[in-house]
Amino acid sequence: MIKNIAISIAAAAALAGIASCNSDSYEYHTELDGSAIVKSFSLVENDKVLADLDSVYFSIDLVNGEIFNADSLPMGTRIAAIAATITTDNPSAVTLYIPRPGQSDSVVDYLKNSADTIDFSNGPVRLEVTSQNGLTVKNYNIRINVHTVKSDSLCWGSEAIAPLPAPSRATAQRTVQRGSAAYTFSTDGSHYNVAATSDFATWDPEAFTPGFAMDVASIVATDDKFYALANDGTLWSATQAAGPWSSERLHFSCLYGAYGAEVVGLCTDANDGATPGVMLYPSLKPASAPAGMPVSGFSPAVCLSAADGENTSQLIIAGGRDSDGRLTAETFGFDGSSWVQLSLKGLPEAMEGLAVAPYYSLRNKAIEWRVDVLPTLLAMGGRKADGKLNDVVYMSRDWGMHWQKADSLLQPGTHMPVVCGAQTLVAEHTFGVARSAGAWQELPARRMPIGARFAGAATLSRATAPITEWDAPYIYLFGGYTADGKLNTGIWRGVINRFTFKPIQ
Repeated sequence: MIKNIAISIAAAAALAGIASCNSDSYEYHTELDGSAIVKSFSLVENDKVLADLDSVYFSIDLVNGEIFNADSLPMGTRIAAIAATITTDNPSAVTLYIPRPGQSDSVVDYLKNSADTIDFSNGPVRLEVTSQNGLTVKNYNIRINVHTVKSDSLCWGSEAIAPLPAPSRATAQRTVQRGSAAYTFSTDGSHYNVAATSDFATWDPEAFTPGFAMDVASIVATDDKFYALANDGTLWSATQAAGPWSSERLHFSCLYGAYGAEVVGLCTDANDGATPGVMLYPSLKPASAPAGMPVSGFSPAVCLSAADGENTSQLIIAGGRDSDGRLTAETFGFDGSSWVQLSLKGLPEAMEGLAVAPYYSLRNKAIEWRVDVLPTLLAMGGRKADGKLNDVVYMSRDWGMHWQKADSLLQPGTHMPVVCGAQTLVAEHTFGVARSAGAWQELPARRMPIGARFAGAATLSRATAPITEWDAPYIYLFGGYTADGKLNTGIWRGVINRFTFKPIQ
């Protein structure tokens, strides 16, 4: 199971970098005289500068006295003569100090000349607001950030490869996540190994004997146990990856994934009170499933948790074969009691052996000139009906209801392996901290058009202490099988380029 705390806003915070904004609903946690507070800041409409300029989204930091747009304007935006709308609450004076290189600052009395244009091109403009009683003076630095190069929302940035933590003789593997650790199980058909890691740089390998002919590809990790099927379909479990493993006596034809502390699978017998059909174990709770539900070849389950604080989660699988052996292009979801078909527009092709990752994409919201971080499913790899491996990355911004081909710069290129039956994990990678790189080999940067590269973050800062480390979500792609049927003995990792940049402070 691949678990995603849905839709963690860590990536969004890395881009926005601020808690308060120009909204009517935010609270002021400050001892300032209210008449010295800037309630909102925006630019005056000017299509000669930029369409929808008045909708540029500005953040207001009352504590540190900073006003800025966290999402930079497009490269080439001219900011030397722009009027601004500043909303305050009956101050006695509002004064702008506009820097001029080699000269004294230009001074504008905003209360008398609010329509005057302002030159933001020479650095931050200082805004001085004096309270109605004249006893409080608050200074703000106003910055307009502009990209130094053209930008695009979706492109792979840093990519690297590392050896799969499995013996060279391995013919099958399965990587699962439990808690903050990842576990890679492998076998050559008679010998078994498991390697664990918490940082994806170093692995702790261990040989083990399960005591049965384990179908490694079936392994699922719940909150407290590992489950696997024997070659005869018997369900086994262990609290530790290396065992000891114990038989649960029930027989399953497949395990779909984990739902909390329960494993969800297709039971094939009625022993010990179990009813054949889809069920949860160990509760033995039955679950319904729609026609066309895959029984093999589906993607490893992605577990999504509600972002609104509700205690709800959903398993998602894509592709696979149904009980009649037919390939499907659909996506299915499980809410704890029933499976339903989620997809309204399935994958362009029916496939088995897909790897699906819960990730993020970026979309430039032109009407407000800001970038939205969107939770996104990415599907990669797999085998099509003609037996050929899929070399296209697909994306869904509504959790599998509608699929489309991902942007060209998210396509595999020469670095990402084209495989069937791989697994993905998504984990935060911390930048700015010295750590062992392990066996990772950084891959050369792709040749991307200049319009696809992001500028680094602005060096101007609103923080009282500089940011020295930050996280970016990496996708890790494990194993799978190549076109000739051999186990892929590597791990690939990649990240959207923009997430690697230091957040604006």
